[in-house]
Amino acid sequence: MEGKKHRALGEDCQAVSEVMGQVLMIAIVVLAFSSIAITIFSDEGVVNPPHTPRVDLQERIDRNANTVHIFHRGGEAIDLKNVKVILDTKEKHEQFDISSDRSEFNYTATNDVLMLGDYIILNPTSRGIDLDIDDPIMYFVYTPSQQVIQKVAL
Repeated sequence: MEGKKHRALGEDCQAVSEVMGQVLMIAIVVLAFSSIAITIFSDEGVVNPPHTPRVDLQERIDRNANTVHIFHRGGEAIDLKNVKVILDTKEKHEQFDISSDRSEFNYTATNDVLMLGDYIILNPTSRGIDLDIDDPIMYFVYTPSQQVIQKVAL
């Protein structure tokens, strides 16, 4: 009798290894995806990118004075220490840092903060850019986030 019971128990266990294999594979896949998700979402730069101000700017060229005028028409205030203006022409690519190149700028911002109604006047002649000949593209860049606030063909 013991032989019949032993044989009956052995015959019922044929699919156990397949079920256990599938359970182990599911566990491995869940662990792999959860570790990838933790790695991705734990990076603060991906989840919380640096703030880029939303601003409405208006640009124009004064070809007689060879200057670029940038008007703040709306949106958030911008600290001028965090701004670069890039003029890109066919021949030159020049970056103007407002905080260090004060001789090339004239602006009405109080406490170096550009707010509604303020303007910036950029004089690119010191860098050899002639606005009558060149057709520049201007990039207004917010440096903490390295994001272009506005791009315009002048």
